[in-house]
Amino acid sequence: SVFLRRKDKGEVVALSVICPHAGCFIGYDAKTKGFLCPCHMAYFDIDGRRTDSESKSPRDMDALAGVEIRGNEVWVRYEKFRMGIAQKVVES
Repeated sequence: SVFLRRKDKGEVVALSVICPHAGCFIGYDAKTKGFLCPCHMAYFDIDGRRTDSESKSPRDMDALAGVEIRGNEVWVRYEKFRMGIAQKVVES
């Protein structure tokens, strides 16, 4: 699963729902208008950036490349990234 967000000028951004900390599923938090990982209470803003400098998440939410609008469909090249490290490394 991914979160999709339309930005300025029609650009669509995709964020992975998997938390970079331990692989829990991140949800949208209407109260903060951002994202929350309920496993360790890590908050992210609407662009997927950590909002707490002491967050247990080692990096921001993982943005996914290759987002395309094809007619009425949104296509995303999905990749899984290694958890628990600061670098965004694709798992093979």
